Amino acid sequence: MHIFFQLWRKLIKLKFVTILLLSAAIISFGTFSIHLLEPETFPTLFEGLWWTMTTLTTVGYGDYSPQTTEGRLVGMFLFLFGIGVIGLLISRLVDSVSTYTRLKTEGKLVYKRKEHYIYITYSKKTKDAIEEVLATEPMAEIVLIDTSPSVPYEHDQIFYVQGDPSEEATLLKANILHAKRVCIFSDSSIDDSTLADGKTLLIATAVESLSRTYEQNIHTIVEISKESHIGKFKHVNVDDFILSNDSVSRLMARATLHPGTTNIFRQLLSKKYGSNIHEIKPLPEWKTVRDAYLSLFEQGAILISINEDMNFLSNKEHPIQQDDMLFIVCDDEAFSKFS
Repeated sequence: MHIFFQLWRKLIKLKFVTILLLSAAIISFGTFSIHLLEPETFPTLFEGLWWTMTTLTTVGYGDYSPQTTEGRLVGMFLFLFGIGVIGLLISRLVDSVSTYTRLKTEGKLVYKRKEHYIYITYSKKTKDAIEEVLATEPMAEIVLIDTSPSVPYEHDQIFYVQGDPSEEATLLKANILHAKRVCIFSDSSIDDSTLADGKTLLIATAVESLSRTYEQNIHTIVEISKESHIGKFKHVNVDDFILSNDSVSRLMARATLHPGTTNIFRQLLSKKYGSNIHEIKPLPEWKTVRDAYLSLFEQGAILISINEDMNFLSNKEHPIQQDDMLFIVCDDEAFSKFS
């Protein structure tokens, strides 16, 4: 009995790969030996495998059983040694799944896929933005970076990375070099707009540092609390700025002066109303602003901006360049004609 205890202790200390190989060897031994020893009872290798697996997992259906002394000796070997090894393998597999789930929930795993969206700093605004992206792109992959000890927003397409987003190591865990977009939200727990934007700037600087180190362009969008701070972000090559408080104030002013306009903005900003804002490249046959505008209109789309210029209609004969970016409003069916 003491020998068995010593053997069991040694098995427990084995690495998972060793246990896996040992399990495969025992299953193969049982399958081939019982088939060779009793070809009438186990005419094919599958019957041998079936009996071996039911024996090792202690299910024991009894539909197959060895009839010879040699075959029963093989069964005794599986009873004494195989069941313990297979049991240990199953235990390790369950532990591995449990450990993986725990580490994923705690945000301690590394994201390895590409073409994903990264959202930094969780808040109600972050959740709303993620839900809007998933409504527009149901198959989009989202990586959320925050300092919470566990995932703050559970969703099948959200991968959580826990850590300080101003640390490059945290950003690399999110595979930031292969992300489509990086969105940095202002920390809603900080009341002082200067301090909040300072934290955002620190994160944006870390992103820019990685961009320069690896010579990889990273499209970055940041939320800023104060418009006067935009200039501070210029040197870190931020692509887009979202003014959090200022945007709300201006919408309030518009609603005061022109009642009902807020509904128009909601329709433009949300997928649930059908139409949405899309960006496209000009078609080769579009030579002027007039060509693009009329062609889009005929196909169910409205041109609202060329690059960042919303006053493009002031000169309808202005030439369209092939590297221009056209922003249009249309539904998915109309957009599919240009994508």
